[in-house]
Amino acid sequence: MDLPARIGRYDVERLLGQGGMGRVLLARDTVLGREVALKVLRDDLGLTPELKAQLVERMRQEARAAAAIAHPAMVTLHDMGEDEHVGLYLVFERIVGPTLRERLDAAGPLPPAEAARLARALGSALSLAHAAGVVHRDVKPENVMLSPSGPKLTDFGIARLPDSTLTRATTVMGTPAYSAPEALATGTFSAASDQFSLAAMLYEAVTGQRAFPGEDILAVATRVATGKQPSATAVRPALRVFPHLDVILDRALAKEARSRFASCEAFGSALAAELEGSALLETPLPRTSIATRTTRRWQNRAMLAALLLIAGLVALGRLRQPDETGVSLRSVASAFAASAVLPHTPAAGAATHHPRAPGSVAPPATTPSGSEHPALDSAPPDAGRQPVSVDVRAADAGALAADASER
Repeated sequence: MDLPARIGRYDVERLLGQGGMGRVLLARDTVLGREVALKVLRDDLGLTPELKAQLVERMRQEARAAAAIAHPAMVTLHDMGEDEHVGLYLVFERIVGPTLRERLDAAGPLPPAEAARLARALGSALSLAHAAGVVHRDVKPENVMLSPSGPKLTDFGIARLPDSTLTRATTVMGTPAYSAPEALATGTFSAASDQFSLAAMLYEAVTGQRAFPGEDILAVATRVATGKQPSATAVRPALRVFPHLDVILDRALAKEARSRFASCEAFGSALAAELEGSALLETPLPRTSIATRTTRRWQNRAMLAALLLIAGLVALGRLRQPDETGVSLRSVASAFAASAVLPHTPAAGAATHHPRAPGSVAPPATTPSGSEHPALDSAPPDAGRQPVSVDVRAADAGALAADASER
C-alpha cells in the first residue's frame, strides 16, 4: 500500500492502523506543527460509486457527531477536508497509547482502580453525547484508547444523529458481542443500548473474559438475546471483595432497556464507587490516623475523669456552706465546668441556669462544632470570678452583672 506524502496541509508520516472501511494515518500539521491522526477511506476495497458515496456520508456524520460534543474522554476533531487523491478526510487529535483491546490482550484484566476510572470517565462522556442527541452505537474495547491523560472514546462512524439521513440498510451495526438485545433484534439504538455496550465492555475489563462469548455471530447474538453472563465474581474470584459488583453489572446488562440505569453516567458512577469503596477498605491506615485515634481515646478518658470530679465537687458543695470570703466548692466546680474545652452534658444535680442581669449582652459560647456549650450554659453568674466583699457587691451590682456576662 502506497501512502500519499501529503494530504491537504498535513504531511503523512506512517500508518497507525486500519479497520474494515478506513485507515488512520499519523501526520503532521504543517501550520500548527503538531501531530494529528488522519482518517481516510480505504482505497483497496473495490467499492462501487454508490457504496463509496454512502461511506463518505457516514464519515461526514462522524465528523458532525464528534464536533457536537466536547469531553475529556472523547476524541477531539480538529478539521475535515477533501483531497483529490483520498477524497474526504477527518483530522483528529493524536492519542498516544494502546487501545483497551490491546491492553487486555497484553496484560489481562484491569486493576479495580483503573477500571473505576474508565467507568466514570466513559459513563460521563456518553451521557454528555446522549444529551446532545448523539448515540455512539459501537462502544467496544477497540474504540477506547488509553492515553496518559485518561481514556478516550473514538470512532463515531456509525453514530446516530437527530438529523441523520442514513438508513438502516446502509448502516453497519455495532459488534454483536457488545450490542444490546434490542439493537440486534430490531436495530433500535438508544442511550440504553450504549449503556449495555459499556457494561459488556467493562465486564470484560474487570474479568478478562467476554460477557457473551461465541464461535460465530449467530452464537453470540443468541447469547446476548437469551443468555445471562456468568457473574463477574465467579469468573474472577478476586473480585469477591466487591459485594455489589454483580448486582450493578446485572442491572446494566438487563435484557429490557427500561430495567437498566437511568443513564450511562449513573451506571459508571455506581460501578466506580463500588470498585473504589472496597479498595479503600483494603488500604492500611496511615500512622498519623492511628496516632490521632489514640490521642482522642486519651482525651475522652480525661474528659470522663473531669466529669466525675465535677460531679463529686458539686455534691460536696451542696453539703457545705460558703466561707466568709464567698468561695464555695460549688462555685469552683462550676468554674471548672465553664473552662472545659470539649462539650459534655452536666452531671445530674448540677446547678440550674441563672438568668443574666438585665441589659447584659454576651456572645454565646460554642463548641468546635458550633453548638452551645452545656457546661457554660449551666454555670452560675459568679463562676470564675475573684471573690469580692458583700459591701462591694451591694454597691456596684450593675458592674458585676456586666463582668459576669463577659466571662
